[in-house]
Amino acid sequence: MLTQLERVLLLQNVDLFSLVALEQLSHMAAIAEEVTVAPGRRLYREDDAPDGLYIVISGSVLMRRSGREIDRIAPNGAFGVWALFDDEPRFTTAEAAEESRLLFVAREDFYDILADHVEIVAGLFKRLAQRLRRLAVAVE
Repeated sequence: MLTQLERVLLLQNVDLFSLVALEQLSHMAAIAEEVTVAPGRRLYREDDAPDGLYIVISGSVLMRRSGREIDRIAPNGAFGVWALFDDEPRFTTAEAAEESRLLFVAREDFYDILADHVEIVAGLFKRLAQRLRRLAVAVE
């Protein structure tokens, strides 16, 4: 099992949370669940309802779209990030490529934390604004 500090550091590696203070990430780390999955286990399928964010602790997870592999998420990598914010169905299928340990942040628990810790929202908005600015520059 990961310590609280190790969970915080994993969350800090997620791009979206990079501007959230460590103290605030500790609240999110407290709601994160550590799970172990067997090779070949599907975590979710395309068009499933969004349920939360995953971070790979060890092992790897294959991301597929229309049956075609589009990415392999390695340790410290995150997937399902937008499921925290968007009600749209999952865009990909996520399947463990090997036995994998994951950290899972459930969408409902995430919203409960945001309601109690508005400082997290400020960090998220700053990071989203940065991403939008970069996108606007790239489009020009």
